[in-house]
Amino acid sequence: MKTVVSVVLLTAVFLDLSAQSFTIRGCFIDVANDTLSIGYVQREPEKRVVDVDVPVDAGGCFTYSCDIGYACLAELTIRSSGRKAHLFFVPDERVEIEGPSASMNDWNIGGTAFYQRQDRVRQLLLPFYREFDAARARYDKGVADGLDRGRLDSIRAAAYRDINKRQWRVAHQYIMGHLDDEVSVPILLDQNWPDILPAIRSLSPEVRYGRFKSYIDGIEGMFSRLAKEEKAAAAATLELEEGKSAPDFTLNDMNGKAFRLSALFGQGKYIVVDFWGSWCSWCIKGFPAMKEYYNRYKDKLEIVGVACYDKEERWKDAVVKNRVPWLHVISPDGTTEVRYGVTAYPFKIIVSPEGTVIKSFKGETAEFYRMLDKLLQ
Repeated sequence: MKTVVSVVLLTAVFLDLSAQSFTIRGCFIDVANDTLSIGYVQREPEKRVVDVDVPVDAGGCFTYSCDIGYACLAELTIRSSGRKAHLFFVPDERVEIEGPSASMNDWNIGGTAFYQRQDRVRQLLLPFYREFDAARARYDKGVADGLDRGRLDSIRAAAYRDINKRQWRVAHQYIMGHLDDEVSVPILLDQNWPDILPAIRSLSPEVRYGRFKSYIDGIEGMFSRLAKEEKAAAAATLELEEGKSAPDFTLNDMNGKAFRLSALFGQGKYIVVDFWGSWCSWCIKGFPAMKEYYNRYKDKLEIVGVACYDKEERWKDAVVKNRVPWLHVISPDGTTEVRYGVTAYPFKIIVSPEGTVIKSFKGETAEFYRMLDKLLQ
């Protein structure tokens, strides 16, 4: 790998580099004089979203170091192109990467022993990742050539199902044969989802409660709730439809009192129903803009936050810590999410003062705020 000559920006300025427990060094062969945006969530001692910009020099090289108590999944984004990759940052380790920013599948990954072992596992699954890339490329070419979109969707879905089945089997076999090795953790989600919880519960104590504990806690909590909510979802049906009355619900608020959504209908204010969770970093990052709009239009607007997949204590702590001033309730079993067709977080629905669904928004989008301006200005 080339010698990395650039230095760490931002947080590194304020930290003793000798005390920093993780370092990533890299050289991209297709990038020069650019910026690498790095984002990750530190969950210990308290949850904190970290966003830093690191310079990429004329040779395509960069360095970043940080203190982390537990392993965390980081997102790496090249500013000029928007290309993204994801990589685990692990305490007391060093990773070195080299290759094109356009394709993580073509990276050379080295560093300390952990990353050398992890790369061997990556090589095991790399053929499946390349098959996914090829299926996407065929789909994109078909769209560009003007072929029937419905048929292309069907072909792509069939290809994905076939690749997934084979990948799930290989990943599961590897994990169950390496329950005492941390490199099994990054591929937990490469299994079929019913296998994930049993695999977690089979990990050795050293792995389960070691450096990846925080990450595994999050996965176990999420899939435990999914299993519970799958049962609840079987008894619920999608009811959300634009132009129709918003599905009514009664859920407990921060004080444990029952709150009914329809109590806001007919009061002369627009309503935003915001499905979120304390575990959702994008939800938390969206709070400042939400608060700005709430303060700007609070004479014409009510917001109801619906916490999903959450523990009551963490939900309440997140509301207090982030000083979120609107109404808050918690969904205990996922039924409300199914009725509203929630498929991603955050998920926001704008409701008219009379209780009619105007529009729903998946994720944190500028379109949501433009719609509020259009309705409320």
